[in-house]
Amino acid sequence: MASCYVQKNLDALKKLPRVALNNIRDLPEAFITVRSCPGSGRGKTAGRGHKGQGQRGTKPRLGFEGGQTPFYLRIPKHGFKNKFEKVYEPLNLNRLQYLIDSGRLNPKEQITMHELWKTGAVGKIKDGVKLLGTGNEWFQAKVDIEVSKASKTAIEAIERQGGKITCAHYNKLGLRVLLKPEKFEGKPIPRRAHPPSKLLPYYSSVEHRGYLADAEQVEKARLESRKSKESEVD
Repeated sequence: MASCYVQKNLDALKKLPRVALNNIRDLPEAFITVRSCPGSGRGKTAGRGHKGQGQRGTKPRLGFEGGQTPFYLRIPKHGFKNKFEKVYEPLNLNRLQYLIDSGRLNPKEQITMHELWKTGAVGKIKDGVKLLGTGNEWFQAKVDIEVSKASKTAIEAIERQGGKITCAHYNKLGLRVLLKPEKFEGKPIPRRAHPPSKLLPYYSSVEHRGYLADAEQVEKARLESRKSKESEVD
């Protein structure tokens, strides 16, 4: 008898179609809605109430908090800021020329970041000032200026007029002493900090007019730059 039932089942399977993704179906009695469940006592709205989000069967998006500012917007971002990054306040040559023409900067005296900050040439100085070459074709002043960094175009424009530019490193304490010397009156002035290892090649470079570079080589490079510019003009 058992073999008879097995044979019948095998014969029935042969007649049925093969199982595939396009013919998989749920059994009709697998899902019974609450609304149509006989004897449940939850007719009409089936316990969902009248109108609103709950009755319609929709789900809010991930992170939705009922209309208030969600958690992922209230909490600030973390891990996307480099705390070792140096932020230099930019200064263009056309801005420098304007301040000299208006009498706010004296080109006959050395211009440091203290004078640039006092005259409003730059805003708040965080790590230093970087001189940029925008407006170099209009720059005609002969100055002796010291900044943190300078572009190649700015260096050429300064030295073309017979001026002098020096790129010097200042740490946080050194900038405080430079910008606000009145706060250190009667107090011992701290020693100037050496630049970190990553910035040491920059401030030792003759090309960048670093303050740690050989003075004779820097002066020689200035003279060569000035002669090349004069030959181009001729």
